[in-house]
Amino acid sequence: MKYAVVDIGSNSVRLMLSQDGVSVKKFVATTGLGRGLATTGKLDTYNLAITLDVLADYRKTAEKWGADEIFFFATEAVRRADNRADFLFQARERGIEIDVLPSQIEAKIGFLGAYTEGVCCVVDIGGASTEIAVGDERGLIYSKSLPIGLAVLNDECKEDVDALQAYVAKTLRGYGEVPKFDHLLSIGGTSATFVTMQEQMIEYDAKIVDMYRLNRDIVVDFCRRVHATPIEQRGCFAGLEVKRRDLIVGGGILLVGIMDMLGRDSVIVRDSDNLEGYLEYKTMTGVAE
Repeated sequence: MKYAVVDIGSNSVRLMLSQDGVSVKKFVATTGLGRGLATTGKLDTYNLAITLDVLADYRKTAEKWGADEIFFFATEAVRRADNRADFLFQARERGIEIDVLPSQIEAKIGFLGAYTEGVCCVVDIGGASTEIAVGDERGLIYSKSLPIGLAVLNDECKEDVDALQAYVAKTLRGYGEVPKFDHLLSIGGTSATFVTMQEQMIEYDAKIVDMYRLNRDIVVDFCRRVHATPIEQRGCFAGLEVKRRDLIVGGGILLVGIMDMLGRDSVIVRDSDNLEGYLEYKTMTGVAE
């Protein structure tokens, strides 16, 4: 069976083509759907239109590839937007039905996609929310989603480091006591971007990113260097996508804050993430057969 899964995130929209349970290829487009949401409560009209165009293009790509079924799911930005119904209606007019995930399901699919062995803690930093989920092969024992992510931090603090650190520290208290775990895993574009910068990737290489041990010191150093570089000159950082140049400092401060909260000085970055997890979840619930 061939499946296509589309993740409509707060910063980017991603497509995975999967055949017989194996990811064949992934695509990503940065549309900034959740930018401004923290201050306006709405999805930006321009970015909403761009996102709808990307969804239509992804559907064409999936159909041309021969997908037997195409799934679209959305997360925190759509979940909390005042104009959520308008976005879903416009998508439906284009023949696209979007599954808006509750926060607990969002945490679950990230865990399913990234899980390796033993007791794992999976951190999923998105644009409008960040999920932490802990569990083992039997399932989750803890999960919590908080409304903090790259787009939120940019809306609230821009690149004011002191403000970012204070905002992150205050918000992270909302996770409470996270259970003990064996392995700390991270999914999402933030941790992957620090890997691509460290490895100076011109083109994203999933084989290098997946299971990469990313040290806290690397993240701190890049945050310092990027922050000290004017945005228009940040092209000097190989592996830093243009549309993440004004977001990555906040994302790095959040990632470091989570590491410190959990008492770890490194994370294992996974390329296998909520796209794989969503398909597994659909299989478990009998929807994808």
